[in-house]
Amino acid sequence: MTKKNPTYKLLKKKKRKTEEHLITYASLFKPDKKDKKILELLEKNARLSIADISRKTGIQRDSVLYRINKLKEKKVIRYFHTLLNPAVLGYPIYSFVNLTLHNLTQEKEKSLIGFLKVHPNIIYVAKTTGKWDFTINIAAKNLNHFDQIMTELRMKFSKIIKEYDTSSIIQEYKFDSMAELIE
Repeated sequence: MTKKNPTYKLLKKKKRKTEEHLITYASLFKPDKKDKKILELLEKNARLSIADISRKTGIQRDSVLYRINKLKEKKVIRYFHTLLNPAVLGYPIYSFVNLTLHNLTQEKEKSLIGFLKVHPNIIYVAKTTGKWDFTINIAAKNLNHFDQIMTELRMKFSKIIKEYDTSSIIQEYKFDSMAELIE
């Protein structure tokens, strides 16, 4: 993205939030059976009202509200999320890109993460272990658009990107509930 690019200008105007990680390693919280029932319902439909959750679980409304607030406070519930269908929205190229880095400094890593977080077509960023250092998810309008995004990334960070691998999602078969793992 160059300074002449309108997307660049929009991104610069966005106020930066304090860094917030989606997964945090805080103190362990052990949800009970009632919490588990609430979480299972919310994972299936986060738009359920307190009254609906109360009716479906048999837990009083005030208790449901209290428990949801406690789960949010304890970071069990990170946020409520709508799962969009990228293909229907005009982004049929939905690909994971794995990156291996080298010659990395804290400054270069911070610059890379900053770029990945503000790029409008990079919708997921995770630092990983193993062969790949980062996994990102790109939503693109077509293969040419995907190639433009990858070229921009590779050119901007050519000194630290050692290797990359792409995997396009053809069909999703499972997006499962985490609440089922609660013991």
